[in-house]
Amino acid sequence: MSVFTTLMALAVGIFLGCRYHFANKVQPRRFTADWPGRDEGGALYCTGDTVIAVRTGSEDDSRTVVAFPGFLEDMRYFQALYQDFTGQLILVNNADYHNPFDGDITPLVDWSANPYPLGTIEHDGFVLAQVVQQLASGTQVTVHGHSRGGAVTLEAARQFPAVMRPEERAVSAILEAAVLPQARTVGPTSRPLGFTIARWIFPLVMTLLRKAPPERILENPMMRPTNPLKTALCQSIFFTPRRYATAVTNFVSIRRWQAEHTAVLFNGYAHIDVVIGEKDHVLDNPTMTASAEQGAEQNAGLNIVHTQQTNHFVSLEQPAIIRALVDSAKP
Repeated sequence: MSVFTTLMALAVGIFLGCRYHFANKVQPRRFTADWPGRDEGGALYCTGDTVIAVRTGSEDDSRTVVAFPGFLEDMRYFQALYQDFTGQLILVNNADYHNPFDGDITPLVDWSANPYPLGTIEHDGFVLAQVVQQLASGTQVTVHGHSRGGAVTLEAARQFPAVMRPEERAVSAILEAAVLPQARTVGPTSRPLGFTIARWIFPLVMTLLRKAPPERILENPMMRPTNPLKTALCQSIFFTPRRYATAVTNFVSIRRWQAEHTAVLFNGYAHIDVVIGEKDHVLDNPTMTASAEQGAEQNAGLNIVHTQQTNHFVSLEQPAIIRALVDSAKP
């Protein structure tokens, strides 16, 4: 064996060892937020590696919103948006992400075991459907998924069509800047080589970004337009997963899920609002729009909402748009 071959083998071994270490190391929780206690109508539950936050609604509001955040996001993404929502609010965290809320957590021990691998869209879709079936008490339910959470929302209906299109109540969906069937991401990671490189270096890059100055995130094109809330939440995205191995699975699952599924999934809900940012620097707008248009051909109840002065985070950039869609369902 030549010296060059030996050195290359050593370098590869060191890289793989470092990657394994940083991918599987449990990262400390950095960011927290308030959630009402039980005496204030709030509760925290968990099923497997997923934490669920529930807030009861007023007696005269029969609506429920169930919200699922995007890749590298946690439940705080929806807090400001639904702060004054008077119906029941249920926030579902990404599996194996840090719970941002302090308080006692009640295990849901009688729920079915999840048959899908941790970190996949299928895994989170299974949980989301269970939440709608077991915890959502409203007669009008809106399932709101942002980014990867949009795919989770569609996947939940694929797995449990009777839960998401029941006869006894209305269940609709809001897919905000969503991962959609046959669409793709933006930039080099949308191509095979870029995707493969990103997949392998992701844990190392995320570890380095944890040490970067917080203001560095403002240089990213996805931050335009921005505001204090959006800046604060996006500055925490490198800290939300408990283990970067789960985030890598999230990343790989997005590409696979988009390639495997078609617009047939849009039949999972009687009504769907697909909300698209004016200039999305995370997901590809043309393919997202094309996917939604194909969905409208499948489902007459699908409505495409094009927005202005928005990027990938419509709930943070123009929250009134999302709230208008939710409030339009008020009885």
